[in-house]
Amino acid sequence: MRKLLRSRNSATLPGVRRNRDNRRVMRVGERVLVNKELKKEIMLVARVDIPHSTQKVFLSKSGGDFTVGLKIWKSDYVWNEKTQMWIARR
Repeated sequence: MRKLLRSRNSATLPGVRRNRDNRRVMRVGERVLVNKELKKEIMLVARVDIPHSTQKVFLSKSGGDFTVGLKIWKSDYVWNEKTQMWIARR
């Protein structure tokens, strides 16, 4: 009975983690749409734990931990259910 009520009341999928503000949490391997000057690029989240920063994540094209990539602010991106990737907040 408890299991049935919990599944009926939950508005999220079982594998999706959310934080206090009911926003999705970035995880390693997820896609991010990065708007560069002339083109848009899809990159993968490589590292979530960056030394001396709790608000940034590291992205790379291949998803490797120690490859060339860029750091972005978590708060600048929002999860899009339709495309199943992180997009820039407007």
